[in-house]
Amino acid sequence: MADGKTYTSKTALRRTYRPDGNPQGREYVELGNDQRPHEQKRGNVVRDKAKSTEIIQKAMATADRGEGTQA
Repeated sequence: MADGKTYTSKTALRRTYRPDGNPQGREYVELGNDQRPHEQKRGNVVRDKAKSTEIIQKAMATADRGEGTQA
């Protein structure tokens, strides 16, 4: 509660976290264990297939040369 008031609605409470919704004019961040709805999960990440292929080919070439292995 950025303004010290008690709220019964999460929407109204979260509105006070924005700079235009509190007397301090600052942006506040809600802390907790919940994932924010706008964050992508690991499985939904868009990948560049050409870049991924290049990285894999470089890694395979390094392994073929025996680099990076522990003796």
